[in-house]
Amino acid sequence: MASASANNHQQKARPEKEWTRVHRKGRRRGKSPHHDTYSEIAGTVSNSTRSSSLSACDIMEEHKRITHQWESSACRHKLHEIFEPRIAHLDISDAICFGTGSFDPEDGSWEIKRKAHIQLAAFLSIVDQFQRGSSRRIRCVFQEPAFNASDKGFIRALGHEVVDSPIGFEQVSPSTLVFGIHLYRDIYAQAIAKCIPAMFIGTPREVWEECYGSDRLNWVELDELNEKCEKVKFPDDAGYTTFSSTAIHWRRCDET
Repeated sequence: MASASANNHQQKARPEKEWTRVHRKGRRRGKSPHHDTYSEIAGTVSNSTRSSSLSACDIMEEHKRITHQWESSACRHKLHEIFEPRIAHLDISDAICFGTGSFDPEDGSWEIKRKAHIQLAAFLSIVDQFQRGSSRRIRCVFQEPAFNASDKGFIRALGHEVVDSPIGFEQVSPSTLVFGIHLYRDIYAQAIAKCIPAMFIGTPREVWEECYGSDRLNWVELDELNEKCEKVKFPDDAGYTTFSSTAIHWRRCDET
C-alpha cells in the first residue's frame, strides 16, 4: 500500500488519441485522493529502528507468492498492453518509487501488506518492460520513511537502493520514471519540483480538482505536469483500491 505525505499510502492499450484524459468513476467531494490510506509525513525520521515482526526472508516469500498471483491478473495484462507500444519512445535511466508503505506494518494488517506488495510488483513489472528495451541497467530507488530494517533488507535483497528523504526527490531527472501511488500533494510537488520526469505515475489533476472543488489548487508543478504530458488511467486491481484515482503520465516528445 502507498504511504501518503512522504509517503502515505495507499487503473489495454488504448489508441494513441486516447492518451489525453483520465476518466474516473463517481465523485468524492470533500475527500482527498488518499482518504483511505495511512499517513507518513514528509521529512519524518525513518522507522528503520522500529521492531520487525517479519524477517527480510519472510517478506521475500510473501512477495513471491503475491506477485505470482498478480502476474496472471487483468491488471498486469492491461499494464503490459499499455506500455509495450511506448517502450521505444522513452529512454528511462532510473526509476524512483515513493511511498509503497511497509511490507511489515506495525499492526500486521494484511490489507496494507498486500497493497505494498502489489504496488511493488507493478512498479518492477513496468521497469522490467523498459529494461528489456534498454542497453543500460535501469537503476531502481525507493524512498519510504515507514520502512523498518526488514523492509530495507528486502528491497536491497532484490538488488535495489533505499534512500532517506529528501534524497529521492533530489535524484529525479528528465529521464526518470517516478512512481508514487496515493501520495499527498506536497510529496508530488517535491517529486517534480526539479523537472517533469519522463514518466509520472500518480494522482492526476482531475482528481485533485474533483476533491477540492472550486478551491484553487495553486500548484505550478501540477499545471506543468498536466500541460506537458499525455495520460491514461492506471488499470484497476480488481476488487481493491490499490490503484484507484491513479494515472500514467508520459512527457510528450515535443516537451523537454
